[in-house]
Amino acid sequence: MASIWAAMTIGVKEYDMPVKLKNLEKLIAILKDRKWHSSDELAANVSFRFGHTIFEARRKGYLIEKKQVAHNQFEYRLLTE
Repeated sequence: MASIWAAMTIGVKEYDMPVKLKNLEKLIAILKDRKWHSSDELAANVSFRFGHTIFEARRKGYLIEKKQVAHNQFEYRLLTE
């Protein structure tokens, strides 16, 4: 597993790492109420690229559910921490 992480972080600058952790913290803080949150809300409060932050959260073991509410509009909620 460590070798996978090492391969994924090649070329990542040290100053990039805290920003990603901060975005992950923002995402979890918003979703921890376990209510549905729109992609617009997450983009405004986490990051324009919040999808990558959701990917990181899932990789760390968080279960995040996604549902489509309209054409090209989605909502997200945290199932477990």
